[in-house]
Amino acid sequence: MTLFVQQYEPLRWLALLSFVAAAAIVTTRLATPTPTLTTDQESDAAHLMMCLVMLAMIGFPTAIDPHAMNSVLTAMTVVYALLFLARVIQWHGNPLAPTARVVPFAYHFTAAAAMLYAMSGHTAGHHGGAPAAPMLALAALFTVDALAMAFPVTRRALRQLLPHHVGVAGAATVVPHVVMDLGTAYMLIAAIG
Repeated sequence: MTLFVQQYEPLRWLALLSFVAAAAIVTTRLATPTPTLTTDQESDAAHLMMCLVMLAMIGFPTAIDPHAMNSVLTAMTVVYALLFLARVIQWHGNPLAPTARVVPFAYHFTAAAAMLYAMSGHTAGHHGGAPAAPMLALAALFTVDALAMAFPVTRRALRQLLPHHVGVAGAATVVPHVVMDLGTAYMLIAAIG
């Protein structure tokens, strides 16, 4: 992954700037004293954590200790899985509760697990990684989600299928989501390269 990130320097800087912008948007939303109905502070915190991890991976590709990054991604995957499970239990206990509280952590869990999968096999002396086909499939999934979120028409249609808070919010929610999608796809492709 390090060679890919360093080889395509303009793409690397675009990704870095995008993650900085997404982190700034999410930090501003987290700092808002009164959350609105379209915000989910736990989900925003998860977006911020993923932005910071990806900034570290892209910004310092040769300085990142693969074992430490695997530990961070493992912890994030476990926490997001537990939060997802807790929200499913809450929703199951109260069928009138909006499913919009469940979907974000399904997304965050999937993104963290995909990043962990991409990092599998990376050690200090070996950068083998996981098989390419599943990573390409995951990259395609995140790219399709980014495209669906980028356009208001598809965002509204997605909201009808999966009532995710991204479907109703403005750029403050959509931009970090699209950046995370495209960033995750980029990192998966970089891991293959």
